[in-house]
Amino acid sequence: MKKISKIFLIFAVMAFVGFVITKSLLGSWMPFYSILIGFGLGFSGIAAFIERKNLADFFTMKTTKHGMNMGAMVALVILLVVLTNYIAVKRNKTWDFSQTQTNTLSDQSIKIVKDLKSELKILFFYKDGTQGVEENRKAFRDLIKKYQDQSNLVDLEFIELNQNPQKAEEYGVTKGSGLAFVEYGTKRNRIEKVDEQEITQAIIKVTREKMKNVYFITGHGEANIEDSQEASGLNAFKLLIENNSFNVKTLNLPTEPQIPDDADTVLIVRPMRSFTNYELNEVEKYLKKGGNLLLALEPNKTVGLESLLAKLGIYAENNFVKSSFRGIGFIEGGTIGNLFSASSPVTKVFQNQADIVRMDWPMSFKKANVPEGIQVETLVGADENAVAFRLPDTNSPVLTKGPYDFALEVSGLFPGADQPFQLLVFGDAEFLTNHMLYQSLNRDLALNSTSFLTEEEGLISITPREVKRTEIMVTTAKQGTFYLFLFAVPLILLIISITFWYQRRGHAKS
Repeated sequence: MKKISKIFLIFAVMAFVGFVITKSLLGSWMPFYSILIGFGLGFSGIAAFIERKNLADFFTMKTTKHGMNMGAMVALVILLVVLTNYIAVKRNKTWDFSQTQTNTLSDQSIKIVKDLKSELKILFFYKDGTQGVEENRKAFRDLIKKYQDQSNLVDLEFIELNQNPQKAEEYGVTKGSGLAFVEYGTKRNRIEKVDEQEITQAIIKVTREKMKNVYFITGHGEANIEDSQEASGLNAFKLLIENNSFNVKTLNLPTEPQIPDDADTVLIVRPMRSFTNYELNEVEKYLKKGGNLLLALEPNKTVGLESLLAKLGIYAENNFVKSSFRGIGFIEGGTIGNLFSASSPVTKVFQNQADIVRMDWPMSFKKANVPEGIQVETLVGADENAVAFRLPDTNSPVLTKGPYDFALEVSGLFPGADQPFQLLVFGDAEFLTNHMLYQSLNRDLALNSTSFLTEEEGLISITPREVKRTEIMVTTAKQGTFYLFLFAVPLILLIISITFWYQRRGHAKS
């Protein structure tokens, strides 16, 4: 290299070094930076022009070409790695190969997350050193990752209580084992249980634009929604509805014989005294306007509502249904509902579940002369092992044997109306009470029914996917083969290995 070229190259290096040092000291961009960069490029260009013959010779050398080829390959590999990681971060995708898709969100949760319009913040508060906190953090992070795979609007933040006490005080967090909040805009909801159902419902609550009104009819000896002490009270059911962001109200129909226009759903649960004709007409008028109604009745306590049901082709049989175990004996703990509609949003999530609905001596319904334009579907039923009695006593006369329908979904146009209604009728009210609400699938059935009638199907319970077990049945005929592979094959392999070792050892000595 010529001496003049070295001088220009030194000036170029000095210009670039000066730019780096001043930029690191001053931080922000300054106009003279362009001058330093221009000098550096200019001096480098002059040095390259002076040494153009040497550079041409250098690039035509065989060793240079091989080196450049190798450099190009290395650069290409680095570029591919960078692009792969960039795409993996921006377009994250998870594949679930489990048989029951255990590691995949339900279609309901996916739809709700994909419908987000702005950022959804999820905050997890914890305290280092608390027993089980690391396991809780990992489980929560893994679950939220499934939501983040569906939308880049889901943001997860972990907050340690000691490091950010102000934030913990703002959110009212005192325990350190793990507590989460979901925020969307100005709305906030607290999560204490780490599962998909609770998180998805929390998201629905904060993203819902309007709270629906649920009216409980009173004035006929209905079950009390404020009673939390008695087993027959409905306070647990009321709290369940309120915790899912519904407004719960009561309507004393005898004194206020008009269902308000803001009623999204009306519930009549275990009435004990008869409805007047005026009240029945009001309920019918509500259905003709496209209303949503839940009836939970008791055997021999249809209190005049049987005339309304008859107009829809539904007849209460006023019997008492009890489950038996294949005719051998009666099952304790209530009557089992194990037949579910596969098409109704209320019960289709119950398909292929090991759990069941438990009711207390429900009555069954029969369908006959259903008017045109009305659809009646069995919601919950009992199989052929159930038996109906005249009284709630297994020693009373047996009427018939199953199967039975003791919950129906009715929809369509009420005769003479132009707006479709929805009606759920149950031959039992006990499954909604404090005593039975949280037994088996009763809670899910109660919440799903309310959510369906209020047209909030996003709140319908998500039954967790169960991991299927792979069972190996070793019959007597297969035991020989089983023991052959378990003991004989390893023994044979061991003998062969010892034989080879002994022969090799003999050859080595010879």
